[in-house]
Amino acid sequence: MDVWNSYQSRLAARGGTVRDVRLNRERGFLGRKLPNHLSYHRVLMDGAERQVAIINSDNLNQKTVCSMPGEEILCGAMVQWAGNHWLVTEVDANNEVYTKAIMLQCNYPLRWIAGDGNIIERWCIIDDSTKYLTGETVSSYNENGMVLGDTRMTMTIARDEYTVQFTRENRFLIDDFDSHTVLAYRLSKPFKVGGVYNGHGAMRFVLTEVNTEKDDNLELHIADYYKRFPRKTDPEPVEPGETQTPGGKKVWL
Repeated sequence: MDVWNSYQSRLAARGGTVRDVRLNRERGFLGRKLPNHLSYHRVLMDGAERQVAIINSDNLNQKTVCSMPGEEILCGAMVQWAGNHWLVTEVDANNEVYTKAIMLQCNYPLRWIAGDGNIIERWCIIDDSTKYLTGETVSSYNENGMVLGDTRMTMTIARDEYTVQFTRENRFLIDDFDSHTVLAYRLSKPFKVGGVYNGHGAMRFVLTEVNTEKDDNLELHIADYYKRFPRKTDPEPVEPGETQTPGGKKVWL
């Protein structure tokens, strides 16, 4: 290799232009300094271990997360960190040096039965949409003035092959798992476009309170559970002179 080709190779390694040189220098600087910073943490992002910087904000359940140089963070990614689940809801598209994103702390594991019959669980963010309302309404069709629940919730959840199928037919059980009563909600606003970019993102839905039904599994917090998984019926009582087969069929001795 002659002197000129050697010079061109060394120049290309540092960057072909002054801007490229500065970009590579900044990436190298962050790559060396970030692991020593107090904001540096190891997290699980969509099941894979990642090294990121997590920056606090005045809103304690919201964090700014920055990737290592050259790495990408997808909107809608799920992060496990500090014993909690976090959902990436916003990502800066300018990721030439590093990716900057906003993640919010999840507060509820939503469970439902998908169209393929699988029980799905996804961590999501449940917020109150009726902060200045009583959450109750009086029915004008009942002579006794029956009081009905009128709570509305906002649900923020990552877009995936299951959540993108949500429609107004979807019902969910959302309440504290230690509560003796469980509230049911129906998805009333299936708006799937906001917060989704290039097929990745966090969708926000509005849920309206409805009555629980006999097919709901209140213990597992899964709506319409017994429509897919019928209850086990107790065997009929055996009368004197009868016995039962293992399948529950009565036969005479």
